Amino acid sequence: MRLIIKTSKLLLLLSLLSCISSCNREEIRAERSLVGRWKINTIISIYDFDPSANITDLGNIGFFDFNEHSVDFNFTRNDTVYSGSKTWNLDLEKLRSGFFREPLYTLDIEDEFIFDVLFSDGTRNAEKNAQEIIFSNERLERIDGVQLLFQLERE
Repeated sequence: MRLIIKTSKLLLLLSLLSCISSCNREEIRAERSLVGRWKINTIISIYDFDPSANITDLGNIGFFDFNEHSVDFNFTRNDTVYSGSKTWNLDLEKLRSGFFREPLYTLDIEDEFIFDVLFSDGTRNAEKNAQEIIFSNERLERIDGVQLLFQLERE
């Protein structure tokens, strides 16, 4: 009986370590994938108070250039230029979706911007060598009361 209890505790410990290791690997892959220069192709500004006031900026609007510890950015949204160099942090949270846990990445650019990040098509391992990403503040703090959606492409 004691052997069964010890074995079950050992299996529980191993499964917890495996889960932590797996989450950590995904987060490291996502951070590595984010590093580099990203061209902003589209910014959609959604105004909750008046949907007819929504604005879509298209074309080569600007960039985010991530290195290991900081990000340089320069873009124009709604005739306003945003530019700077800040530190960044990417966090991974696993959200239950039916029987599975889906990754949710949150990017914090030194109190300037906080975005959810969707790598490529959002499927399993999409964070690995992503060529397209979407930044959204839909469920987070809104910038000036505006929901933003950025579509970016690796340069």
